Amino acid sequence: SLMKFAKSPHPPQDKTMVVATLAEVAQGMGAPISAYVDKIMPLVLKELASSEATNRRNAAFCVGEMCKNGGAAALKYYGDILHGLHRLFADSEPDDAVRDNAAGAIARMIMVQPQSIPLNQVLPVFIKALPLKEDHEESMVVYSCVCNLLLSSHPQILPLVPDVINAFAQVVVSPNESDEVKTVVAKAVSHLISVYGQQMQPILSALPPAHANALASFANRR
Repeated sequence: SLMKFAKSPHPPQDKTMVVATLAEVAQGMGAPISAYVDKIMPLVLKELASSEATNRRNAAFCVGEMCKNGGAAALKYYGDILHGLHRLFADSEPDDAVRDNAAGAIARMIMVQPQSIPLNQVLPVFIKALPLKEDHEESMVVYSCVCNLLLSSHPQILPLVPDVINAFAQVVVSPNESDEVKTVVAKAVSHLISVYGQQMQPILSALPPAHANALASFANRR
């Protein structure tokens, strides 16, 4: 019955209310949401292209939760989802919170199905969108995803390390990010330094001194 509010005659705010509710349901319900993926996903994919920023933002959050919890049922939609999210990373997307939620969706997809995503195409676009600008509720999932790729020395993330370090340095000096998030990113940087040593020096030297110092101080916390 909720879905009837998502039908065409209803205004955009009705549709986005439905999508936001479905996202919360998927988040709370976990794996059983997979039974509803085929009903929900076509609507949410349409909403990714809405002219309303709130609708695009809620749709991006919803596809992320559907992929995280929808298991195999969500897999067949990955191509369409990536296509829909790609537009939200373009310069033509005026809303930072929409882009942040698109990054959150990509992070959830990578964490559950990395082998189903063309990381060589997706990661450069994803990393370029960092640091997050507005929706810091997405910070932990986004930065944890990047850190997991770094800690596993994933071959597709390694060429992007200079861009990642630059984003992470902005995270640790941001007043909008929690100490928990800052510690996660700084620990990943410590790991890179311990593994790659001298190769990291020019990357760290290129940072503004305040950023480099902040990274070092969080990295040294125990």
